Formats: sequence, C-alpha cells, structure tokens
Amino acid sequence: LKQMDIGVFFGLKPLKEVNKEVQKGPNELDGASASKMGEKSRRQRQPRGDRQRKSKADAPEGSSKDMAESGVDVQRGAQNYRKRRWSRANAAGEEELPRCPFYKKIPGTKFVVDAFRYGKIEGITTYFLTHFHSDHYGGLTKNSTLPVYCNKITGNLVRSKLKVAEQYIHVLPMNTQVAVDGVTVVLLDANHCPGAAMLLFFLPDGQIILHTGDFRADPSMELCPQLLCRVQTLYLDTTYCSPEYTFPTQQEVINFAASTAFEEVALNPRTIVVCGSYSVGKEKVFFALAEVLGSKVSPRDKYNTMCCLESEQVKQCITTDWKAARVHVLPMMQLTFRKLEQHLARFSSQYDQLVAFKPTGWTFSQQVESVGDVQPDVSGNISIYGIPYSEHSSFMELKRFVQWLQPLKIIPTVNNGSWVGRKAMEKVFGEWLMEAKTKH
Repeated sequence: LKQMDIGVFFGLKPLKEVNKEVQKGPNELDGASASKMGEKSRRQRQPRGDRQRKSKADAPEGSSKDMAESGVDVQRGAQNYRKRRWSRANAAGEEELPRCPFYKKIPGTKFVVDAFRYGKIEGITTYFLTHFHSDHYGGLTKNSTLPVYCNKITGNLVRSKLKVAEQYIHVLPMNTQVAVDGVTVVLLDANHCPGAAMLLFFLPDGQIILHTGDFRADPSMELCPQLLCRVQTLYLDTTYCSPEYTFPTQQEVINFAASTAFEEVALNPRTIVVCGSYSVGKEKVFFALAEVLGSKVSPRDKYNTMCCLESEQVKQCITTDWKAARVHVLPMMQLTFRKLEQHLARFSSQYDQLVAFKPTGWTFSQQVESVGDVQPDVSGNISIYGIPYSEHSSFMELKRFVQWLQPLKIIPTVNNGSWVGRKAMEKVFGEWLMEAKTKH
C-alpha cells in the first residue's frame, strides 16, 4: 500500500506506537524485516494462490466504482483512516482537507507533484501531474481550478476522463527545457504507462532535482543526455524497494506471453485471448499479443482512453467490436474463472477456449526461478497466467539506477508511512551509494 497522504510528516504514527517500534531494536532490521517495508510490513505473508496483496502500483485507475470492483480493501481502509484522521471542521463549519506532506513539495520552488487531493495549497502556484493514475490525480474533478502541468497524453486524459476545463491544463513538451515560474523543467519518459513522465528541475540556485513519479528504471535511461548532470535530490518511486521484489524485464515477460498465446491458438484455433488492464497501463502486453496473433485488440470499455494516446498505430490496432478481435482487454479484477466463463459464453459460436494473462508485478514469487516456470491456473477450458509484468522498478533495477545517478539525497515517495520502513530504505540507499563509490 502506498502511503502518500496519511498525515503530514510521512504519516507518522502516535508517539506510543513509534516508541514501540523503536524498542524492537536494530537487530530486527535484518534482510527479512527490510524486505517488508511500510504498511506491507504489518501484513502476514499468505500462500501465493490466496493472497491479494495490492500496492498503489497496481491499483485500478478510474472512478470510485472501479475501486469498489477491484476489491482493494487495504487501500480503501487507508482512505477511510485518512478521512477519520482529517475529517474535522474549521471555524466556518467546513470540512478541512488533509495537509500536503512535505515530500510532495519541491524545495526552493512553488511546485508540488501529484498533490491534488489537498486542495489549494498555501504558497503553491504550480501543480504537476506525472501520469494518469488515480492515486496521483486524486482530487481532480470537473470543478477543479488548480493549474495542472503535465504532458500532452496526460492532458488529453485529464480533459477526456475528468472533464477538467481546458484553461487549467498546461501542456508541457517532452525532452525539452521549458521555463515554469522561473525554474527550468524537463519532462522525461518514465517507462511506466502512456503519458508517464519524470520531472527534472533546474533551480536558479544551481540545485538539480529529479522526481521519478512512478517509473520503471531501464538501462536506456543512462543514455538520456538530460540526465547527464549532477542531481542533488532524487524523489524516488520505491514501490518495490525491497530485496524480495526481483522479477524479469518487461521484454522477457512480453515474449513469454506472446509465445504462449501463439502456441495455445496454434493448438486450438477456437481460442480467445484475454489480457487484464487498468484504465491506463499494460498496453505493451496486449499489443504484443495482437501482433503475434495477427489480430486486432478490443478494449471496448477503454476505447476512448486509447484514443487519448494520439498514436496512429494504436488507432489501427483497436476496435470496439468484440467479434472482430481475438484479443480482448478486460479490467484486471474481472480475470476470475467465473467472470471469464461468462465472457467466453458470449462468443461460444466463435470460441470454445479462453487463455487469459494477468500482468502484475505482485504475481511474481521467489518460488518461480524464471518467467518460463510460470504455470497457469486452469479450470475447465479457462486458463489464467499470472505473469510478472510490472510497470515499476524491481529492487535490482532501483539499485542500478541509484548507483548510476549517485544523488546526494534520496527521498522515497512510496511505502514511507512508517518509521521502520523509512529507516530500512535509508539503510539500503546508504549501502547502494557506498558500494557505488568504492567501484570508482
């Protein structure tokens, strides 16, 4: 669970609870403890097949209805906790919004990043949105008057899905230096979902700050000319900053899914292929499936969203006609045997078998040595492959990125809601940077 907004100072607990954690002592921050950071550290590991561990990394992006359908009870619990903690009236009897935590503010500027749920923030003039996922744009509505700074794709989605007025959407180009309120800003590809951007700030005093938003670190980023500078402060997506999270590259997983789908269809041409997705995300997987099968994709329920991506290739591949496509895209939480049996029954004249792919980083387990070891869950003529496809960095990818960038300071933006979690990450960061220095 991503601790973004529970409290002002990283959501610190009452002093009594903090002291209780401190009394545990440093000996409990071993590898096992360090691997269970933030709120996740308080959840008991369940057998792989039964657990429904969710992070903001894979939380459904969309309406409250989407959230309810997803069954993300943990996230809802956190939201209810936040409401209880901050639901208090001011002198005028109006309910006060939670205060913006400092890790969403860019020091030395009047900027905040992904901080719309806090309303108008004193001293802030510019509100950046890194990408169109609900835990980042939360708080934006058609009635919002906050100035939203983002790239074109995200702006399209904000306009189309949230109905924010055009006058409040400020579109910035990618890979180009632009001046915003006296600060030079560059938006860079975050390798997360369509429209996801990292934010690089060059402050007037010479300070350079990089905010990754949500990102999947990739060696290609080390060739980015804009990042060949001395970054002082790194705001880092620490969704999987724990040694247990080691999973294959995206391309390895995509290749596995594509080859598996091809084999299944070759064995039985009456096979329909389904890919799970959120409002925005997992596009690389289902377009790869369509390509290998020579089929169109039918993301019927998200057709308008796909059109916001402004890609001719995407427009040529998608259709609203289920029957015209062998590859169907369904909401991630509909990938259950009962739901998929119902979906297959709708097309019984065309298909008698269904193969589904559920691409989420939470799927991966240390019990599986490689993506080739992934086995489907099967019920009758329905097969569901949980594949370790993530749009967030693995632990080792984070390590490589940090050791390459070597920032002077790292601020975690995820799983930072507990003292234990923060101290464990600080220890990891220190070890990474020390190791990087000894190599040079």
